[in-house]
Amino acid sequence: MNGWRTLFPNAWYISAREFRSRARSRSFIIGTVILAVIAFAATQAPVLIDFAMSTSQTRIEVLVSASGLPSDSQALLAGKLNGQASSASQPAFVLSWLGSGDLKSAQQALEQGKFDALLIVDRDPASQNLAFTLQTDLTSDGQVVGTINQAADWLALDDGLARAGTSIGAVQATPFAVVPVNPSAGPAKNVSQEVSTSLLSTGLIVLIFMAIVTYGMWVAMSVAEEKGSRVMELMLNATTPLQMLAGKVIGNGAAGLTQYGIVLAAVVGGLLAQGPIHQMVLGSGSGAPFGGLDPVVLAAFAVLFVLGFLFYSLLYAALGSLVSRQEDVQSATSPLMMLIFVGYFMSIFGLQAIDATWVKVASFVPFFSPYLMLARVSAGHVALWEFALAVAFLLAGIAVALVAAARIYSAGVLLYGQRVGLRQVLKAARVSR
Repeated sequence: MNGWRTLFPNAWYISAREFRSRARSRSFIIGTVILAVIAFAATQAPVLIDFAMSTSQTRIEVLVSASGLPSDSQALLAGKLNGQASSASQPAFVLSWLGSGDLKSAQQALEQGKFDALLIVDRDPASQNLAFTLQTDLTSDGQVVGTINQAADWLALDDGLARAGTSIGAVQATPFAVVPVNPSAGPAKNVSQEVSTSLLSTGLIVLIFMAIVTYGMWVAMSVAEEKGSRVMELMLNATTPLQMLAGKVIGNGAAGLTQYGIVLAAVVGGLLAQGPIHQMVLGSGSGAPFGGLDPVVLAAFAVLFVLGFLFYSLLYAALGSLVSRQEDVQSATSPLMMLIFVGYFMSIFGLQAIDATWVKVASFVPFFSPYLMLARVSAGHVALWEFALAVAFLLAGIAVALVAAARIYSAGVLLYGQRVGLRQVLKAARVSR
């Protein structure tokens, strides 16, 4: 009981030493720089995609010899060629509309390589239906020519409907609404939003998974290192096992959060620089770079990240105290690793069935809530009270883990040169204080 009252300042001294030792290491510095560079480069992926699209754009001259085309012909043709990307900054097809008297100059521009294709729109004298001629060196049975052919069919259909006194817009004006099964889940999402949400959820889950495994192993390795070098025996003369446990977790956790903070700063910097880089490379601004990322998801990630790390790092420290050599840390922590992997894969599979009962139930279990509750929040399928309840359970789990880890740690740090079994740990934990 005395150890709980005198937790600080000894725990603070230990944590400061752990932080300095970890943050000043060459591996930490090099790893942080590499991760920050990769994170910054990853934020520029939309610029690379737009650049690749810009270099693969198909430039088409549209020479209109037919008279009486519907007023929406240009918009219809561009929309059918580019699909959902017709409003993007870098459409797949770029159209130039010409008058009927520009055939010779249009063919010259085509021969000079200024355009990739010349689409001539005329009317059949007998039926008065639209007729199309495409002059190009593109593969006749390729995807680009096939897309132009389909768009031309839509233009011909629109023209035929206009001559019959109606239009495609009038035909397609049938009311059709899409609503979610659960109204509390918010409005229905399109394909782009679903893909963005899925990628965001997966990315954040991977970040928490990597942090727990990497930084938790730091804690376990640090404990085993000091125990193997007998430094721990000297430290126990001036501090208690509980203070050492708290110092290990806080120090290594602060080093891990520092590394993640630098990486996240690189991500934010990359997102802010995305627009200027897009302007410099392509001469136009980029769209919204944050996708499905919003303050609610970021706040949930921060809370679950910190609490999840605290919960698992306490268990890592307890298991690390059971071995005297760093080579044995992997085997000692393997049961915990299996549990972490189970939670990780549950969250990945749970993204495909986010409203399933097993996902909802497991999202409240402290071992799995850092993953599954984050997946539910990023998908927008969580009520505020559910998140608060999961956090409360996780805090309770941390309290239980702290008590259990302190008892195991107190016993484990004194067990040297022997194969530690569960019976020995429980026996030593009962008499440790």
